Amino acid sequence: MSLERQLDDLFWVSEGANCYVYEVNPLIVVKVPKAGDQEREQFRKEVEIFNILSHHPPCPYVISCFLHTNECIFLEYMRDICLSWRIQQNHIRDHETMRVISVEKFEPLHLRKSWMSDLSHGVAFLESLNLAHGDLRPENILLDRNRLKLSDFDSTTHIGSQFETCIVPYGRLVGSEGGPFQGTAGLLGPRTEQFALGSLFYLINYGFEVYGDQCFGDDPSGKEHGPLVMDLLQMMIFPDLNQVPMIDSIIRRCWFGEYKTVAELAADTEKLCSIGSETSRDNIEGVWNTYGSLFAESPATWAPNKTKACLLGTTVVVKALQCKENKQSKQLIKAWQEDITDVSSVFMFSNE
Repeated sequence: MSLERQLDDLFWVSEGANCYVYEVNPLIVVKVPKAGDQEREQFRKEVEIFNILSHHPPCPYVISCFLHTNECIFLEYMRDICLSWRIQQNHIRDHETMRVISVEKFEPLHLRKSWMSDLSHGVAFLESLNLAHGDLRPENILLDRNRLKLSDFDSTTHIGSQFETCIVPYGRLVGSEGGPFQGTAGLLGPRTEQFALGSLFYLINYGFEVYGDQCFGDDPSGKEHGPLVMDLLQMMIFPDLNQVPMIDSIIRRCWFGEYKTVAELAADTEKLCSIGSETSRDNIEGVWNTYGSLFAESPATWAPNKTKACLLGTTVVVKALQCKENKQSKQLIKAWQEDITDVSSVFMFSNE
């Protein structure tokens, strides 16, 4: 039976520039090339990368491949599409210019930090094999619930190769600092990979792409926006960073190429996660010591769980109360479930 005939019996999942993806079972998908010569050549390049990866221990931040041939690649099923789709659900765009006009929701801070660490460790793993991903953008980062993994390796090649897939704002043309490479995308390596990661970190933490909240140019349709952003990035003119200082520092260092290796960047993102964990443990104790007595006055009504109290930034949040019938308790539980950091409007201790 031909491969095409067998695919007819499978559920279609998605389509990329060079391939189709079908569900084999709830845990596995199969990726097959499109019919064109260029598409098959790109598919062959990805097969070569999976062949290299198959000779090394698996990386938890890179999509798992179970079997690869020249005709198909069997991969783990990441059910929640990609990072691009996830972020788009959290903001509102102007339909004419495509400018982001409002970010309705941010992912929880601890998850954003975890994603930064996972991404940088995945790219550092490739770096340890003398490989650069070459096309780091949100469409090529897959999600299964909150788990994030690198995928799409058809542009992946050895460090030092020509950077062919330079897509704004995850790639930039080299400016005057690049000498003979000025005006080109340059060569793949720590510079290109950390720049892309910096722009991904910006997307994750600010809720839109670099300059995605702007519409540059005179054309109201936004057609001039992309080329003008390319010019700004080449001149190393970046948007203001004004949120979490430690995260902003990492983004800035990525954009300016200050990390000698991606492994060095990964170490920084790992520290970022560990600092958050230590702070949370300390804050649990602090909040409990300060506010626990307020609930102890009515133990029958308020049954707080000590481990579920925490401090987020400067906002004190007691995150859940076991009393399901109390109105304020329900509000706090809902806030916890939705990872709302500012619940000052519902943070009242009187019984109703």
